[in-house]
Amino acid sequence: MNHENLFERLAIWLSTFIRLALNVLLIVPICALVVGIGKAGIDLFHALRQPLDVILQNVLLDTVFILAVVEITITLLGYLKDGRVHVRYIVDTILIIMLNEIVSMWFRHPKLDNAIGLSIIIVALALVRVSVIRFSPRHDD
Repeated sequence: MNHENLFERLAIWLSTFIRLALNVLLIVPICALVVGIGKAGIDLFHALRQPLDVILQNVLLDTVFILAVVEITITLLGYLKDGRVHVRYIVDTILIIMLNEIVSMWFRHPKLDNAIGLSIIIVALALVRVSVIRFSPRHDD
């Protein structure tokens, strides 16, 4: 019995299964995108009688949520295309999610230590993002 041949076939089967599962899971962020757009429209419709700052707050939070779902979808598509996850996509997704936290924090009038903590995280992520682009072995990613 040839173990190398068996492991090679097992690796091919496993990678094929993972790609198939990710293709099926791609439906989830697409559905979340559709639901997010619908929720943004419904929120806007229900907020029309409220003050402008409440309307803008709802639109801004819904838009950042939609951007986060788009970034997650881009990460998944990048993996399906290249067979690997780009660090840049992960950092972008985290930055978008943190942007959602910043926007929601603005409307809650945060304490200074919370704002400083979140700012440090954002600066660290921005530095990681710049270093990923700057020191990437391939600049066409």
